[in-house]
Amino acid sequence: MGLHKVLYPWLVVGVLNESPSRLGLATMALLLPNLLFILPGGVVADRRHRGSWLSFLYLLYLVPLGILLVAMVYGQLTFSLLLMFGVSFGTILAFIQPARESLLGYAPPEVMHQAVAKMMVVQFVAQSVGFIVAGQLDYISLPQLLGLQMLIFLASSLLMKRCHPLPQLSSVEEAAQAEKSNKSAAQTWLELREGLNLFRNDKSLLHLLFIVFATGFLAFGVYLVGMPLIARELYNGGASLYAMLQVVFSLGIISTNFGVMNKVKTFGRPGRLMVISFFVRGTLVALIAMVPPLWLLFPLVYIWGMASGLSMTLGRTILHNQVSHALRSRAASVYQLCLFGGAPLGAWVCGVTIENLGLGTAFVAIASITLSVSVVTIIWSPLWHINGHVDKAENANS
Repeated sequence: MGLHKVLYPWLVVGVLNESPSRLGLATMALLLPNLLFILPGGVVADRRHRGSWLSFLYLLYLVPLGILLVAMVYGQLTFSLLLMFGVSFGTILAFIQPARESLLGYAPPEVMHQAVAKMMVVQFVAQSVGFIVAGQLDYISLPQLLGLQMLIFLASSLLMKRCHPLPQLSSVEEAAQAEKSNKSAAQTWLELREGLNLFRNDKSLLHLLFIVFATGFLAFGVYLVGMPLIARELYNGGASLYAMLQVVFSLGIISTNFGVMNKVKTFGRPGRLMVISFFVRGTLVALIAMVPPLWLLFPLVYIWGMASGLSMTLGRTILHNQVSHALRSRAASVYQLCLFGGAPLGAWVCGVTIENLGLGTAFVAIASITLSVSVVTIIWSPLWHINGHVDKAENANS
């Protein structure tokens, strides 16, 4: 995914030289399928053997990547093709996310924060390697990088199947599994509602969704659209500078999660820390809008990554500790829907705002809204007071 996060936006702004609003549109095409498919994706994941299902989904990535590779080789790359690639890639991702997220459910609640942090470290170390490789566009051709990405997804599919093989089931268990996989549309809708009711009936979890949506709309939107434009327009850089910013951002995420991994006890007030990290990110966006010199930009992006990494870990820890294992894929799909449902709208709004007001002014406006949302959450939201100890989680999992 590290390769993808650099290559896709750079194909838009660095290869096709499209405008900020078109970059926002391309980002929205990638993320919009989450609005349509991530909730059904959670239901499907709860019904299937997760290892086999994830292995199949990783293989599906080869289809859009193969089409993009052929277009690059024959010089037929267009913005319309990139939009179609984004939609297909995003659709597969919408089914992968809840299934992959639910694998965390096998960790005990009292060490859930460590399990989340370990997964985040592995994920972002791998992404950082991808960012570094993608930053070598001056030396490695785009078709070669796309071919490498396809090989990685193929290897991921095979490894997932080996790590989570199909268990040997008795005839009774096989019949029960078949019945579970062949439920009607009405039953599917009832299961969707069951996942949504988790949040409707718990105000703290509901407000967790609010702050996650704000993160997707404001912070994630700025990150997706603003980062490549910072490299290109503020510092006249290319893919190498953009990749380095991504690496530094990921190092911030990794550093935070190394700290969380070494924390023996779970967080006492995880919601409070999550809101503070949101406030910090708003402040950092405002500072970056002032166009600091490069020697200062990199530390700011690093701290931005640290705050983002803490927020990601805290949000997922709260979710997994308060939801039973049987509903975890559906709960994760609702959580991801709010994050990645806000992101495409935020990316599009960010791109349009930058095009009309300029990069610096748009960043200041988004930072002001972020800080305002943080203050409102501190004053009125029950998320500020949520308890992170595991006794409630144990009740939820019983």
